[in-house]
Amino acid sequence: MLEKEISNLVAYSRTHLLMDELDGEYSAQRICRALKIPPVALTDERDEDEQLDIDGMASPAALLRPVFEYALENGVTDAGGLAALKSELMDALMLRPSEINDLFADTYSVNKQRAFDFLYEYSVKDGYVDLDECAKNDRWEAKELKSRIEIIINLMPQATTAKYPACALCKENEGFTGRANMRTVTTELAGEQWFFTYSRHQYFDKHGVLSSAEHKPMQSLADTVKKLGLAADFVGADGFVGVNSSAVGGGAKNTAHEHFQTGFKTTPMFRADSAYKLKSKEYPYLEINAIGWYSTVIRVAHSNLEKTAEFVAKLVEAWRGYADERVANTGDKNFCNLVCRKINGKYTYDVILRSNALKRPRLGAEYEEIKADALSLTDILGYFVLPNKLSEQLKQVQLYLDGTAPFDANALPAQTKPFAKMIERMLKAQGGTVSKLEAKLNVHDEVDAACEKILASTAIDAASLAAFLDAMDIRRI
Repeated sequence: MLEKEISNLVAYSRTHLLMDELDGEYSAQRICRALKIPPVALTDERDEDEQLDIDGMASPAALLRPVFEYALENGVTDAGGLAALKSELMDALMLRPSEINDLFADTYSVNKQRAFDFLYEYSVKDGYVDLDECAKNDRWEAKELKSRIEIIINLMPQATTAKYPACALCKENEGFTGRANMRTVTTELAGEQWFFTYSRHQYFDKHGVLSSAEHKPMQSLADTVKKLGLAADFVGADGFVGVNSSAVGGGAKNTAHEHFQTGFKTTPMFRADSAYKLKSKEYPYLEINAIGWYSTVIRVAHSNLEKTAEFVAKLVEAWRGYADERVANTGDKNFCNLVCRKINGKYTYDVILRSNALKRPRLGAEYEEIKADALSLTDILGYFVLPNKLSEQLKQVQLYLDGTAPFDANALPAQTKPFAKMIERMLKAQGGTVSKLEAKLNVHDEVDAACEKILASTAIDAASLAAFLDAMDIRRI
């Protein structure tokens, strides 16, 4: 009963998850207990091609499939419990958290990036980061815009545990029901213990989360500035760390637990060039640039962390209190998102100035359907994450554009009604109905343009920005 299937999983673990030969029988018995079956005897009866297949696997998905079929057919679990069962099975095949930490630390002491690559590859191989699930998202690059933002309609099933220890970001999730195959590595920031793990969602390249080991609320951004610099040291030259504001409307999804978003390589926002240079009278040695991005981004760089963080904190605090006739701030309307990278030895902060007090025209109904929530740091970076309901809504819109369904603005189903004006405008622009492929591409173009407009709506008025910088003794050069 499942002898070969379990034996293949053990063989996979020896190849990809660093299982010691002596641990095979032990792991197999743990799997048997999870599946509620008698102990099995492991077998190496597989031909060369079967072993090569296992050696070449990018994930355990194919080996888990027959085990899941057995579990469903024999009442071990139902479809809703497969994710939790998967985590239990893979946990039986994996290194312990202490072993992962030791390997990460040993590699990190030699090469930071190689250490993070090791943890990422291990997280993929153990199935915690499931790239097949990530690939279910509707995702495309907005190539026709001035900056290539990426559009992501999130279709991944929401991972759940029976009950989070305190929240989904707590370290106690490691090994908890539904997250048994999660592995974290620890570090220290400003004398506090933090831990890092990769995100299941992978909205951007090697998307990770760096969280406080203590379940405590996100601190004010001014208090967070230096920690971001230290975190940038931790992730190394190929990485970045960023934080949402804890302000209402700041886009933060969980303010109850202090944490940073992390990623590696570049993002659409990072590819934006300087629009013009700035100089601070008080900090003349800092490199300061206004970035040519949709949002209002001030980039500050220097090799001295203390002075750079001090300036950025002052900038953040001053913006929180700024108001004029265009920015009707009453003291709690202005906020910032922050990102930090270590580039050529310089702590490089991107300060994104934002406000809920801006006087701007209201966007149409279709814009609210496309992106109703406040923009998060992920969106600001150029990865627009849209709600899963939008996938079906846009498919329905395409049916009117390609002629599959007749368009009648007064007879649209409720979920499509907010898009009535958009469909009417697009049909007119197309000159009638078009092919299915062209309809899909046209819908993508329309969503791209809407996301660009939504992102641009976060920008601070040029006159207000100039007045704010002037008040800070920061001049354009």
